[in-house]
Amino acid sequence: MAEDQLLNFSGDTPDDVIVLGETDPELLQLNDTLATTISTILNTTVLPTSSFEPLLPYTPNPFRIGFLAVKCLLIVLLCAISCTIRRDFLKFFAICILIPLFLEAAFDVFTEIQAGTGIFGVQKLEWAYHMVEQPVNSTISDYPKHAIDIYGAILQQYSTYQLYTGDPLFALASFIIADFVFWSLLFSTVVAFYYAHKSIVRPERIVFEPFILSFLKAQLIPVLFTAVDTLLALHQVPGWVYSGAMVVVRLGACLVAVAIATQLFASLFLFCRSVDELSVTSPYEQIRNAKMRLFLLLLFTVVVHLLSAPYIAWAGISLVRDVMWLLSFDTTSLPLRIAAEAFPLHLTLFLIRPLVFLVASLFFLNPFRRRFVRLFCPCCRRK
Repeated sequence: MAEDQLLNFSGDTPDDVIVLGETDPELLQLNDTLATTISTILNTTVLPTSSFEPLLPYTPNPFRIGFLAVKCLLIVLLCAISCTIRRDFLKFFAICILIPLFLEAAFDVFTEIQAGTGIFGVQKLEWAYHMVEQPVNSTISDYPKHAIDIYGAILQQYSTYQLYTGDPLFALASFIIADFVFWSLLFSTVVAFYYAHKSIVRPERIVFEPFILSFLKAQLIPVLFTAVDTLLALHQVPGWVYSGAMVVVRLGACLVAVAIATQLFASLFLFCRSVDELSVTSPYEQIRNAKMRLFLLLLFTVVVHLLSAPYIAWAGISLVRDVMWLLSFDTTSLPLRIAAEAFPLHLTLFLIRPLVFLVASLFFLNPFRRRFVRLFCPCCRRK
């Protein structure tokens, strides 16, 4: 037995050796064919890294710089005009929006300086609308989770600066300011209409109203909603927390939209209200020209809040969809496609809302309009 073990493990070459080339030539031919195929694939395949366009060196975007210059000029002009306006609720209404717009303009200037360092580079300017695909494994109610990423991509496309996606802090800061302006404009409009109606219904009390305190209180909800939007976009939270927070935010947006629509409708009846002699001869401009101011405020609201319509549409449709899904109803009849396109459009309109507000303030907010006309029209100045 020991000899058998020595023979088995002696290391000698076995007597019967099978050579594949001699016994199976078809296998060798298959091996050559496989090697040729692999070589062809490697030679014709383009690596994924070669599909990316190289970043361009920093060049100022003249359209962005011009847009920023116009915005800064209008902010300075409105601030200067507001210093000449006496105690007026429209003055405080505009100031509540001008303060965050001033911060936004200052941050845009800082961003322009940082982009000039050339760390992240720029891309080619494209005027095409930024299309956003629905996130994978998500519904239309989950768009706020990706709001900062989507807004950063939108800023990058229209500014051409890669730092909005290279450094998330830039997109985050821009989103916070723009989102606060959106919410503040919604809730401040309700307060402005309240005082505009009161100037006609109770003109004797409008002079003694604490305007600034009312508008400051109205900013508490925008601060809260902006914080909720930001936190939900930054952090992963349990599903019940996200659903509860979004129900409050979307319901608040729908309610304030209904309130503004109701005030617009009520304004039509106030135009038919007779004005007494004391109101016509009042030394206070907000009482003497109450109807004209209300009409211009109505036009201002229509122009400015057309930009808020996409978010209201998304909030309403997504809220109804969640309720129907919770009650096990069929949701295919809802315009879900419209809601899916409305939220990215809402973020895109963040870019032009400041300019629309500034221009509309000069033409439709009566105290600013009157002083702006007098500034550039010598015939309208008081002698």
